[in-house]
Amino acid sequence: GSEAARKAALTLAIVGGGPTGVELAGAIKEIAAQTIPHDFRHIDTRTTRVMLLQSGDRVLASFPPDLSERAKRDLEALGVEVRLGARVTEITKYGVRFGEEFIPVRNVFWAAGVKANPIGASLGVPLDRAGRVIVEPDLSVPGFPNVFVIGDMAAATCAKTGKPIPGVAQAALQGGQHAGRIIARELSDPRHASRPRPAFVYKDKGNMATIGRSHAVADINGRHLTGFLAWLLWCVVHVMFLVEFRNRAAVIMNWVWNWFVFARGARLITGDARLELEQVRPFEAVFYERPQPPADPSAPSKSSSD
Repeated sequence: GSEAARKAALTLAIVGGGPTGVELAGAIKEIAAQTIPHDFRHIDTRTTRVMLLQSGDRVLASFPPDLSERAKRDLEALGVEVRLGARVTEITKYGVRFGEEFIPVRNVFWAAGVKANPIGASLGVPLDRAGRVIVEPDLSVPGFPNVFVIGDMAAATCAKTGKPIPGVAQAALQGGQHAGRIIARELSDPRHASRPRPAFVYKDKGNMATIGRSHAVADINGRHLTGFLAWLLWCVVHVMFLVEFRNRAAVIMNWVWNWFVFARGARLITGDARLELEQVRPFEAVFYERPQPPADPSAPSKSSSD
């Protein structure tokens, strides 16, 4: 029925409870509840259902357990439905299935990780199940000491802790610096090429994740921050990494404006609207009780002066 179709259209499922999924769930719920309710005449976006589906037993699994629990509570306070132990086994145009449950959903966001760039498979070397190249401790490709793989493309472990190196920007930056030092050293003195290379040691500078307006969690050198203080720190760190003072000032002014007016920038409508009307998708059919027939190409057209 039309009510079921409306609910499905206003239901959004985010698959994956990592930092991307948590931040996306909180942002979407805030936008639906506070930013765009007045943009529509016949749809109450405040009734939007946002579900965060996490296959593990907690969100933000890379964070300490207390911060994971705080993030879950903050999400639920925003109105996000957090489903733990919900391993998604099927996604169709009608909804998602996890376990024995099927939820009608028109909008699904995948935040549970991606496969590595297929260029890694062209190297003819061992890969992990995500398609990443399994590298040596110095980040070189096995059997090819002059080839290095870093960042999201590398399945590497920290030489100090033995833990897998996360696919985040700070790991990629440190990996690039490590490989660069080795290359520069061996080019400057060929004798270094025959000596053992130093293994890569990843220095975790901390993790942060925003959950919504004035809500965030942060783990900085073992110190746990939550709420407004963690959110403010997240803002400062991201602004400081921007290039040029002009960009920093523009971002700060935009954030301050959004803070007071609950704005989220411009509204953009993309795609071919005419095509959407001519090829109605299953759940959209209920919104067009009197579909208009396509225009007759043989009919005379009106000029702009008529």
